[in-house]
Amino acid sequence: MGILPAGAAQPVVLGLMGWGGGWGTEPLDDAGREAVDATARPALGAALAAGITTVDTADIYAHGRSEETLGRLLAAEPGLRDRFHLQTKCGILVGGSPLHGEAATRYDSSAAHVRASITASLARLGTERIDTLIIHRPDVLTDPAETVGAYLEAQAEGVVGRLGVSNMPLAWVRRFDDALRAASGGAEGLVCVQLEMGLHRRALVESVVLANHPEAAPSAGMGGLVEFVRERGITLQAWGSLAQGMFTRHGPGEATAAAVATVAGVARELETSREAVVLAWLVRLPWGIRPVIGSLTPARIADCGQAADVARRMDAEQWYRLWTAARGEQLP
Repeated sequence: MGILPAGAAQPVVLGLMGWGGGWGTEPLDDAGREAVDATARPALGAALAAGITTVDTADIYAHGRSEETLGRLLAAEPGLRDRFHLQTKCGILVGGSPLHGEAATRYDSSAAHVRASITASLARLGTERIDTLIIHRPDVLTDPAETVGAYLEAQAEGVVGRLGVSNMPLAWVRRFDDALRAASGGAEGLVCVQLEMGLHRRALVESVVLANHPEAAPSAGMGGLVEFVRERGITLQAWGSLAQGMFTRHGPGEATAAAVATVAGVARELETSREAVVLAWLVRLPWGIRPVIGSLTPARIADCGQAADVARRMDAEQWYRLWTAARGEQLP
């Protein structure tokens, strides 16, 4: 199941939260921009070489500099923009950020803010169209129907393609999807839901598999989400899917030594990288999950691009072994 952009058989999405020179509030000078571009350029090239053609950013990443960096790279090479499916997010105003001038972080999905965010993102990205606009978090003060109305206006103008949501419980995903289907006369629903998922964040899987068992992880409003998105043809995207190297690049840390060793062992069995194994655990699920990776390292991006192939070769015993090791105890 799931909806992939045309030609995007590769499930992996390149996340750009780390682009733009970090989260400092001072703007970059020319030398700073050149340094940022020199790091991002080979990462984007490695993604393309691996068949990764969806890129994910947000207006708040590095206070707008992530979008600006991508915009410069796309502008530097004619035709490059058309090779990527571009998705960005709006709806968070970061306290202390020069981007919005807010004293405290808050969420805003009002029609006025969504329209202003689209205009600003298009300018930073140097493009005429955002392929997928994602509402970053729930704004409890705004009816989703209002947000949907602003999106449909932008879609009618040709500046936005599809609508997705991020970090929302089932009730809010349903409200957005219902509102969009109603406003569009049933012509479309949400294209994606983005959540943190991976070997380190297994609540969505365990809410399904461990139902009616005391060891089931709290669903945090996600109970029933898998069935809902499958029924409505909405793609799940998994941000944070590499767990910041918890199972691959570092010592045990938050992950147990046994989990790190298990990932390495399965990687040896499948003759692949540990990164591909961690992502393949998600891709192996028959839910059409698209992992979002945040690496700037070309070799690591290339490794991640093998996740779909590794998922096809990963057997059930290996998959369950990884899950058990990440849980730190046997399944009930």
